[in-house]
Amino acid sequence: MKAGHDPARRNRNIGTSKSGHGQNNRLVISICDPEAVYSYESLASYGAISRKVNRRQITFLVEKTRADSYHACTVDDIAHLLQYVAPADLEGIELIVLRQPKRNEEILNPLWGRIGYYVEIGRHRGRAIFIEAVSLSKPMRWSKSLIPEIERELERLRNDGHEITATKRHHIVSSSLESVRATQLYRTLLHELGHHIDYSQNPSSFGSKLPSEKESFAHRYADRVRDELQRKKVIPFKRIVDPKGIERDGLRMSDFTAIQQIVGPDVGRVMVQNRKR
Repeated sequence: MKAGHDPARRNRNIGTSKSGHGQNNRLVISICDPEAVYSYESLASYGAISRKVNRRQITFLVEKTRADSYHACTVDDIAHLLQYVAPADLEGIELIVLRQPKRNEEILNPLWGRIGYYVEIGRHRGRAIFIEAVSLSKPMRWSKSLIPEIERELERLRNDGHEITATKRHHIVSSSLESVRATQLYRTLLHELGHHIDYSQNPSSFGSKLPSEKESFAHRYADRVRDELQRKKVIPFKRIVDPKGIERDGLRMSDFTAIQQIVGPDVGRVMVQNRKR
């Protein structure tokens, strides 16, 4: 008897992406339901430090970094800067999270930071500003086909101290710990604080605003506060790295710097050793 018709034998799409093959393991970060816990709220291993900042108690969550990543801003850096922000602007900020992004996120959606209007991390709850750890060994590649806003951002990065090299097809952005710190401390932190203020002023209508409107508001706020702090000579200031304080807080020096300072047995003698993990 002749075998029945088998459409699979003539289907050239079988085993290809057109038939769904490989879609379940694509390198894609899923977009979660608004009520669900977002991936950036999932921290692997972290320490919690409470600091009084501008008459407010703020909890800093510091996630351990990978061997090739660092937190460019220290807890002391952020606490010092926020002391000079209007106290009312900090109302409602419960958490500052120094986070180690997942490798997939670094590839698909690299960010300097973000805001979470309500997050749950362990027993910690509330509105949070996230500042991402960075890998200095991986330069960023930006296409030369840039829209005006991206071109302006590239110029901001240049002003922050990032080294930008043009190739035939890309802008290559090479960063140092200091240039990343300048971007995250003097711009990203204030920008996300601007989103917080924008949301707090009118939560009911915030969701209906265009993304461009939200970004414009946050940029204006960050530019205004940064200009004011520069006039007062508050910024820029040297990176605050206190090895004893970091150890006292239960954190690791290696999460903040590529070298560790170790006070030797002789008074005033300081040795440095390469970071090893």
